[in-house]
Amino acid sequence: MNKHIVTVACFGLIATACSTHRFVASKHPNGEPEVVLYMKGKGDNAVKVMEKVYYPNGQLDYVGHFENGVEQGEWNYFHEDGTRKYTEHWDKGLEDGVQIEYAPDGQVYLEKYFEKGRLVRTVDHSKQP
Repeated sequence: MNKHIVTVACFGLIATACSTHRFVASKHPNGEPEVVLYMKGKGDNAVKVMEKVYYPNGQLDYVGHFENGVEQGEWNYFHEDGTRKYTEHWDKGLEDGVQIEYAPDGQVYLEKYFEKGRLVRTVDHSKQP
């Protein structure tokens, strides 16, 4: 019984120490959030872990993650109507992996392959039958 109490107490401490805080960095003239940052930690030790940017209509423009102050993982971009625009992948601040661009109908029309920030190959699906 006491073992469960200790486990719950430790989990509570970890969850508090690792929590992220939402911060509206700027707003559009209509009052809607434009840039929203998600920070881990407090004060001078706070670090940005995620960024969301919105269109004036409140629709998400893009969302991306940070690790150690640089882009990391998958970033997703959207058109103002909410349809997917493109997806890219980052590793330690460098584009790494595939960047996929979508046509307005949702079909993949362009793929760009990156290795450590260098474009190595492009596949243009719009020119294929």
